[in-house]
Amino acid sequence: MAIINFSKTSDCRLLELEQEIVSSLEQEQEVLFISNSATSNVVLCTQTETFKVTKVESSNAALLATGSLVGGEPGVVKSSVSFHWEARRINPRLDFGSSLPTYSVTDPSAASRAPNLKQLQASMQASITEIEAALQSSTVLINEFGGHFYLHEAKLHQCLDQILMTLSLRGWSPSAIPLRACAEEAAKHGSDYLVATYTLKHFSLPQSSSENINLDVRRVARALTKSLFSTKSAYSSTAELISDLRDCLPAQIEPAVSWLDGMISVSEAGVVSLTADQSAL
Repeated sequence: MAIINFSKTSDCRLLELEQEIVSSLEQEQEVLFISNSATSNVVLCTQTETFKVTKVESSNAALLATGSLVGGEPGVVKSSVSFHWEARRINPRLDFGSSLPTYSVTDPSAASRAPNLKQLQASMQASITEIEAALQSSTVLINEFGGHFYLHEAKLHQCLDQILMTLSLRGWSPSAIPLRACAEEAAKHGSDYLVATYTLKHFSLPQSSSENINLDVRRVARALTKSLFSTKSAYSSTAELISDLRDCLPAQIEPAVSWLDGMISVSEAGVVSLTADQSAL
């Protein structure tokens, strides 16, 4: 139970905290109360976790506290309380699709509505660490001013097709793609430079540099496979699926069935379908 210093005339409020919050306060780390119009919940966020604040009714509860009053004067307070507040850990509320403006080169006003990371935290009700982790697995584009935009998956895959076409035309190795040159070339084929740059980084391996992209060909193949099944419910064999997948990829990339582990299922008759659980993507 955390007690904040009070004056003789203060109306004391009690807040029951988990140890993680107490530790953050003791270390003078930022702890924020966040509320917004999208939900009736109020949350308390440390740098790494999110806690829901709720009112807990009490009956015949008494408070006896000792400590320092404002000004350092020692004192003892005895009071009856009918309720207190408690903060309990919850999953963060993360909904980029509804909270962010959709990226569009034809809508200049979107840039003024794109929130920075602090503004995004207020609308998400999540800690900075939780938001940053979610951004790594989401299609969220960040411009040069730190504004965040939601990028529809269809647009991401459309840009990926243009990048793969560029690789085929230029003959660049998937493990050493010049980032700037490839993004500029893809932009000439109907994409957008910022989207192309984001897409290249989105499908890159961790060892990529700021100038050269090492393409994660397995992740690319899985994204293309998902698109293939959007127009075809099943394939008669893995060979037929791999043939279609190969047609979508540059000649430098030779796909393997093992890349699709956990994503496809094969019946006893050899029919290939997309698994119901797509969390492996």
